Amino acid sequence: MKRATFVLAAATVTAVILSGCQAEQPVAPDSSSSASSTPAQTDEPTAQDSAQAWADETFGTFEAFTVTGNGADEIVFPDDAKSGFYTITWAPGHWANEQSGAQVYGEDGTYHEAGMADYQGVSASVAYGLDSSVGPAGWITVGPGAGDWSITVSPISALPALPEAGGYDAYLYAGAEQPVVFSSLESGRVNVRQFNGVDPTDSILPQQDFTAVGTLLAGPSVVNVQLESVSPWTRSTN
Repeated sequence: MKRATFVLAAATVTAVILSGCQAEQPVAPDSSSSASSTPAQTDEPTAQDSAQAWADETFGTFEAFTVTGNGADEIVFPDDAKSGFYTITWAPGHWANEQSGAQVYGEDGTYHEAGMADYQGVSASVAYGLDSSVGPAGWITVGPGAGDWSITVSPISALPALPEAGGYDAYLYAGAEQPVVFSSLESGRVNVRQFNGVDPTDSILPQQDFTAVGTLLAGPSVVNVQLESVSPWTRSTN
């Protein structure tokens, strides 16, 4: 098993009025007919921009990198990538093999539950290293049954915004606190965990009826959504 480290106006024409034999008199410009001035444009940051800035400040940034392999392997995180997210892509049919998932371990060898990607689909992304209580992330272990795979490790700020529907993925959330329901469209439970960079939260609990129900806390935060099937999920407030 190899272990590799990667350092990653319009101009207004003034009118002249002629009246009988009177001398030509200049007429003051009509302010009502003047071209309207263009309002100053400001580049206000969007909620996603603010969340990305928060992510860089809270979790740091680094150059994304990609590793490919087959079967069992380990990918060691560079010193500047102890928090981030990874996206794994498997060969079709990988789920038929045992131990085909990927898992993050701490520098001390402890299992990081939030860093697991064990999915029937061909691609999944997971944020890792977000819970300071379990220590820094050390590496990703890929199972021996994974077949051909590719893993890209990226900084948290590169995560997309939490959508209304999605798959086995990680997201940035910048909204307000709200009640929420994540519902599987077909079958399989939905597990949702939210992290704010200070204290890990697990406010949305998986239910037996294939939904995760709870409170989505105010952002900015990171949300991991994991599925037990390839069925996509939808998000609603009731």
